[in-house]
Amino acid sequence: MTAPAVAVRRRTDRTALVCAAVLGLIVLITLCAPFLAPHDPVTGDLAGVLQSPSAAHPFGTDELGRDLLSRVLHGGRGALTITAISSVLTALIAVVLAIAAATLGPAVDAVAGRLGDIALAVPTIVIAIVLLTFAGNSPAILVTVMVLGGWVPTFRLVRASARATLALPYVDAARIAGVRPGRIALRHVVPAVAPILVVSATASASVVLVSLSSLNYLGLGLQPPIPDWGQMVAAGQAKLSTAPWLSLIPGGVLAVTVFCLQMVGDAVSDRLGGNEENTR
Repeated sequence: MTAPAVAVRRRTDRTALVCAAVLGLIVLITLCAPFLAPHDPVTGDLAGVLQSPSAAHPFGTDELGRDLLSRVLHGGRGALTITAISSVLTALIAVVLAIAAATLGPAVDAVAGRLGDIALAVPTIVIAIVLLTFAGNSPAILVTVMVLGGWVPTFRLVRASARATLALPYVDAARIAGVRPGRIALRHVVPAVAPILVVSATASASVVLVSLSSLNYLGLGLQPPIPDWGQMVAAGQAKLSTAPWLSLIPGGVLAVTVFCLQMVGDAVSDRLGGNEENTR
């Protein structure tokens, strides 16, 4: 690696480290929101509506007199929890389907591939509208929407890696020796695709958070009185000229969180990708 490349790598690593620290702080604060929030995020004071940021209300108040700082602290809990669960489930489901498709023969591979084509052809917003309309807006349904809309890219990456692993001479020898497909998958394929699984789960978290916040912004996700960043951005949009803090503060927190997730995901991808290349 050349000197300029080393310098770039070091700057990238420092940026990713700072982003990881900021992301960890955001997650910790949202988890501790019930203890850190100075006011009830749901109960308002009609005598103090639309107050600008002050010592009593550092982020100001909304149109119902609710403390915006308390709402921002609580607003990330649902979004980040759903994002984490969705990212992990998406990666696990995709890797199980991909390994099954690669190891159980052409018929299973064709069915799994066709399911992936169908899922990729249907936009996530369509899946969301259908499920949320008929099944409600519960967190479990939102997780289902995120998983159904996001498993295909990971599935295709893992399936390609699993096929490459199964084509290696020592794996082929194990197959000829009569080793069962399940044992081959656990002993050879799973370790080979594990880095892809980690990268995918990390990198997809930012996409899931943006998608979820978009649904909340459109009113299809978490419903009031549960506070949510996307929901708060939408609620304050009509008052952007007179009370800009209503949208800008939760929108800024959301943007910083997404940026940190993206940077951490890129760093993990670069590190694991570099390690994989070095071991070849």
